[in-house]
Amino acid sequence: MTITVPHPQNHQPTPVPHDIVQYCDAFTPLSTSQEDLEYIDCVWMHMGYYGVPKNIMKAVRDEHFNRIPVHPIFE
Repeated sequence: MTITVPHPQNHQPTPVPHDIVQYCDAFTPLSTSQEDLEYIDCVWMHMGYYGVPKNIMKAVRDEHFNRIPVHPIFE
C-alpha cells in the first residue's frame, strides 16, 4: 500500500509499512475500505503526520499486536 504524503511540495506516493497496514486493518471496522477517511486517518496518524512521534505510535501498535493471541495453523 502507498499513500500520498500531506505535504504541499511532495505528492509522490509513499510506501506504508506493513505493520501500520495490519494495525489499521484490525483497528477500523470491517466495512471500511482503504480509501475511506477513517482508514487514511489511521494511517496518517501512525505515519506521524499529525505530530505524534512515530515511536509512540509504534508502541501503540506493539501493545495491540502483543495482546492478540497467536494460534498455530498446524500442530
